[in-house]
Amino acid sequence: MLKTIHKWRIIKVFLLFIAILYIGFMYIDIYDIESIISSDRLKYLSMLLVLMISLFTGDDALNVKDLKLLQTGLFITLIADLFLLILGRHYVLGILLFSVVQIIYSSRYGFTNLKINIRNFIVIFSSLFIVHLVVDKLIFKLDFIWVMGLFYGLCLLNSVIKAAKAYRDRLFPKPNGHMILIGMVLFLLCDINVALYNILNEGLFYNISSISMWLFYLPSQVLLSLSGYKYNLK
Repeated sequence: MLKTIHKWRIIKVFLLFIAILYIGFMYIDIYDIESIISSDRLKYLSMLLVLMISLFTGDDALNVKDLKLLQTGLFITLIADLFLLILGRHYVLGILLFSVVQIIYSSRYGFTNLKINIRNFIVIFSSLFIVHLVVDKLIFKLDFIWVMGLFYGLCLLNSVIKAAKAYRDRLFPKPNGHMILIGMVLFLLCDINVALYNILNEGLFYNISSISMWLFYLPSQVLLSLSGYKYNLK
């Protein structure tokens, strides 16, 4: 009991630091100011703390298999953010890694076999790849990153739909089910803004989307990291 109480005190400290980092990089982004530590590095540090929250779960996990899927997803997310946020290159690889994250999450929310899930998405990816080759060679030049974006969109939508069904069917207890559903909706809102940011070149919506990405993204990751815990609510 004392060990659990001590653990939650540490997690609360993590959450406090994440909140401070969140306010910090949002302030930098909104007012476009220069700082000693860049906004991107503050964002990545916050994601490290998000992973730490999940790694602290231990014996307080809702379900061991569920926790492993969640922690794997968060770890791959951190690697993807490294490519897209810190290194600023290998975008196709970054999108592919985020696609893998969504495939893992869809297995988590649907209690489906991960190997079967991966097989199904490999078929979808292969089909898109063939279509890309035909279009790129015979019709017009098509950057492969758009194909990866479409594939990721399909993976994300599948994951969000399964999260909604899991919430409807009460596959997860309270508050875990709420955290998963809200977390995935925020994840979706984040990526809608990512898409707008990459499609638009300038203007009001471009500026809004550039800020809104992490406005939704970090809260979604915090909720997902906390959704693996077993809460003793009376």
